[in-house]
Amino acid sequence: MNLTGKTSKSILLLIKLIITALILWFITEKINFFTLFDNLKEISFLSFAIIILTTLIKLFIQYNNWTKYLYLNPEYHPLKHEMLKSFFIGMSFHFLLPAGLGVFGKVFFVNNTKSATTVSVGVERIFITWKNIFFAAFASIFYFTSVSLFLKVSVFIFILISPFLLYLFSYFFKRKKIKDYFNNYLKIVPRIIVMQIIFTLISFFQYFIILNNFLKINLWKIFISVPLIHISHILPISFSGFGVREIFAINIFSRWNISPEEAVSTTLIIFFVNTVLPAFVGLIILFKKRNFYTK
Repeated sequence: MNLTGKTSKSILLLIKLIITALILWFITEKINFFTLFDNLKEISFLSFAIIILTTLIKLFIQYNNWTKYLYLNPEYHPLKHEMLKSFFIGMSFHFLLPAGLGVFGKVFFVNNTKSATTVSVGVERIFITWKNIFFAAFASIFYFTSVSLFLKVSVFIFILISPFLLYLFSYFFKRKKIKDYFNNYLKIVPRIIVMQIIFTLISFFQYFIILNNFLKINLWKIFISVPLIHISHILPISFSGFGVREIFAINIFSRWNISPEEAVSTTLIIFFVNTVLPAFVGLIILFKKRNFYTK
């Protein structure tokens, strides 16, 4: 990479750090930290236990999806435990760049060609992004009542079928290896879609469990609110959506009379258990690992 490229990336990183700092400053103006800490103390042990258990289920789903993405390459032959290790390493790399793009760093920890693993990570990011947009499109039908129903439903249907539309690109390629990639992709799409839906429904349940420590709220309100909060995960202006997610939660949950402190308490707990703790596991594996593959 030339000096100009490095300088541009450094400037971009600095801008995003400044934006993140401004977002956090905005949040501190919105919430009372004493109330926030009191809210955290109100959460029951049972609620924490449920969050941890459901997080383990979510990690299992994510890991199984990751194995399917790796096997897009029919020539891939994993070494012992490498898929599990690379999965957790990717969780820690998630924090390196905004919008979770740091996960591409795990291509160096898979016994596969870097180009093939990059495709696997790319497809993984596509489905994670699709999941967030799909549920946000559905929630928008009910949350934004002033927008044309025809427009909202049309967008939702298009997003629903978009993973299959990606297969149409296979007709532009003649190489057998690329064709094999697309054929394997088409085979995993239905399963991945189902798994992503289950994964997200579990996330909704986690919000439901935490919020009901503060006030009574039904699952339907969670169902049409949380997807709009999770759109923050795909905005490349902060790290792991931190800060942006909290601003979205404060504004969107206010519709149901959920205080800023309650909204931030909920997002922070779920973020810490779902994302930060697995990232620590990835760091431990990363520090212990001595050899990696750069084919």
